[in-house]
Amino acid sequence: MDDIDLVGAGGTSFASANPIRVVVVDDKMIVREGVCALLTRQPGFDIVAQAGSVGEALTLDVRPDIVITDLILPDARGTEVIVGLRSHFPQAAIFVLVDDERYVQIDAASGGSGVGVRGYALKTTSAAEFLAGLRTVAQGIHYVQPSLRSGISPSATSVANADTHGASRTGSSAAADGNDVRAVNALTTKEREVLRYLVLGHTNAEIASLCAVSLRTVEARRARVLQKLGVRTRAELVRVAQRVGGVDMEPSA
Repeated sequence: MDDIDLVGAGGTSFASANPIRVVVVDDKMIVREGVCALLTRQPGFDIVAQAGSVGEALTLDVRPDIVITDLILPDARGTEVIVGLRSHFPQAAIFVLVDDERYVQIDAASGGSGVGVRGYALKTTSAAEFLAGLRTVAQGIHYVQPSLRSGISPSATSVANADTHGASRTGSSAAADGNDVRAVNALTTKEREVLRYLVLGHTNAEIASLCAVSLRTVEARRARVLQKLGVRTRAELVRVAQRVGGVDMEPSA
């Protein structure tokens, strides 16, 4: 892959600016090494560390500007990954790099962007597009790979901003979204917690472990969630979460 020397607005080369300090977190060594090899060849980047899990990342004594991470790691997934990394690298922008666009849609639906995600891209993206995304994020601007924007758009748009797009939506679709919002808001704290983990792709057994309750308790809560939201499958549940978008599905304190 050829080196790519990007030039900023006004013709200033990024090579002359302070280097962007990067940490790469992915459990696949070949992915980490590939990303590091690409960035090492580019002017303006400094790979300060890499890790194969959230736990390993939490042992790092570095101050990166950007943390590039997968959403599915051996010890955490989805929002758990973002929250863990943000707690250890509060000053860093989180750039999510994933294999499958469904994970990005699920994360956006579950509020991932609300807890510190600054950029999204697929691992199949081109080097030029990936580097452009990192440069954008480093300037404090949110970035979503263009091919992902249509998938994230419904869930990234908050209910509070629905009026902005209201003119282009039918009354029935707006009413359906309103019903979804009311249904999610009607869930109890414990039901909302189960909903969040379901949307992130956890199994009932995993949720039981994460919530420190019995499998039977999780099954009961899941049944109530599905009933209250008027759905029967996880896929339908994710679609509801995507339509709701800006509603906070994090368990209340």
